[in-house]
Amino acid sequence: MPSARGNAKELAEHLLVPFVSSERPLLTLFMDVFAPAHGGPWPPLFMFHGWHQDLTHQRERSRLLAARGFCALNLNLRGRCATVGTPDANGWEVRDAVDALQSARRNFPQLCDEGLPPRAFGASGGGGNVYALAGKCPDLLSAAVAWCGVADYTMWYDWNEAGNYRDEMERWIGKNPRDCAEAYQSRSGVTVAANRICPLNVLHGIDDDCVPIAQARAYAAAARKAPKGAPPLEYRELPNTGHGIPDEHNLAKAAEFLHCNGAAVHVPQRRNWVVAGFLKTHYFEVQWDHVSLVGHMDIDLRRRRITLECPSSKAAQVRLAGPVKEVEIQPPSPKACRVISVRMESGWSVIDLQTHGQPVGLRWSV
Repeated sequence: MPSARGNAKELAEHLLVPFVSSERPLLTLFMDVFAPAHGGPWPPLFMFHGWHQDLTHQRERSRLLAARGFCALNLNLRGRCATVGTPDANGWEVRDAVDALQSARRNFPQLCDEGLPPRAFGASGGGGNVYALAGKCPDLLSAAVAWCGVADYTMWYDWNEAGNYRDEMERWIGKNPRDCAEAYQSRSGVTVAANRICPLNVLHGIDDDCVPIAQARAYAAAARKAPKGAPPLEYRELPNTGHGIPDEHNLAKAAEFLHCNGAAVHVPQRRNWVVAGFLKTHYFEVQWDHVSLVGHMDIDLRRRRITLECPSSKAAQVRLAGPVKEVEIQPPSPKACRVISVRMESGWSVIDLQTHGQPVGLRWSV
């Protein structure tokens, strides 16, 4: 374990570092990079800021965790801090973390370790980002920490009668959960909780009056529905504590948890997954034709079979690592479902499909 974990270290700081979105290549995003100036490279750590915030609010905490032996990538989510892009509350904005990681490894190799998997930390809205990232990119993280996180946006909307959070939810997700139920589900960590395969540490104050403790309890209940052999969920409720979880002691414990869980995780050869907008792994990716849709996929990498189902989706894209020879729809072929195109992009086989809301099975050869 890094000797810097508990010691003050001189930090290298790079503020407002630009990087490009792979989902929208004309969109320039920003992050801060903090890491001990000497002795690196260090394991990458995503830092997600809170609701109504931007990366400037998370800088001090990023510095504290960087000093404990991490390369902290303090992310600025789309459209925050007077930057471009439209906030989408756990849609593509969490996928942007992957682009930030690739940029940091490429441009700061002395600080950001190429071989070690990233970890993630977030509080409040940032905790909600952590819940979503662990389920939408299940083999990306080796471990994650969520403090007082938003796990269920429908529940949070209904609770927030004061409306001080509803305004952003209505703009970023949809008018309300009754008219846009699927959009709210697609953003919620509870929807993809069963997908999680990395260890997760959850901390929530019992007296939280911004993100009620019911959010953490809902996530814990959803996580218990994961398949047998699911990774550990370290769950703790803090008595006499509100929304502001104190950094003292708790931040050191978070760093310890993240350091102790540094091994890469791996997706199984066969499994059923929830796809909330998109699902990204090192071996396959799936996305619907809109980030607000929720469906399922069953994949068997050994037999080279995949089944997709999303009643609200008219089209889907499947990406498989490496080249494929032949791709076809498994019989019986649903009416109007077809493979539109198969192409190679940066080492991935990209398969575009028309689905029209029908279950469709694919098989391929290599």
